[in-house]
Amino acid sequence: MSCTTIDLQRKVIPPTKSYTKILHTVEILSCTPAFEPICPKGEHMSTGSGLVVNLVKNETIVITAGHVCYSEVEEKMILEHRQSVSVLDHRGTEHQAHVIKSTLDNGKGGVDMCALWVPTLKEKGIDFSMFEPKVGQEVYYVGSPSGIFHPPVAPILVGIYSGIIDASNAMITAPAVGGSSGSVVMDLNNKMVGVLWAAHPEFHHATIMTNWLATAIFLDQVIKSFNKN
Repeated sequence: MSCTTIDLQRKVIPPTKSYTKILHTVEILSCTPAFEPICPKGEHMSTGSGLVVNLVKNETIVITAGHVCYSEVEEKMILEHRQSVSVLDHRGTEHQAHVIKSTLDNGKGGVDMCALWVPTLKEKGIDFSMFEPKVGQEVYYVGSPSGIFHPPVAPILVGIYSGIIDASNAMITAPAVGGSSGSVVMDLNNKMVGVLWAAHPEFHHATIMTNWLATAIFLDQVIKSFNKN
């Protein structure tokens, strides 16, 4: 009999070059007369996270959260506004992005997800997993919690898949705060299993992501929408 050492160290090579920081700008142009004195005219920016995902051959599509792509405005106050989305790649270069499809969570199968077409970004993406994650399985994401991103370095955060919440969502224990929204959650094979979009306001390790099935349906709709156009 003989003994041999076994290397139990995880050997994951995160797709950091596929990561993008999302920049969402709302420009308020004019307000109703009643709210003119307190009208927040000007540009207002928020940030999120995203990742290039292989969906359409020879096209760069970034997946993020729906609320990262679009913000509702108070129509009683704001008469005219416009919104735009761009992404920062791992080099720190900014690219204009175009929304293919964006939806918000409804707990009934609708997900908080957004697909962006970024024609000037040329980076390899990751694939969607053919297998639903299991409870207790380790998952991780590359993201920008609190906007933290120092190209080419973005934080890499690990958690445990805890299970399905409803027809739209599942829970993981990866830490997340504002800026993490839109991060693509991956298994240890670097396959996409969902999108992180919400965290508990007090306990930041209780994190909500889109569940595997609802994510798959959304991605299929994105492919069909893109091919139609």
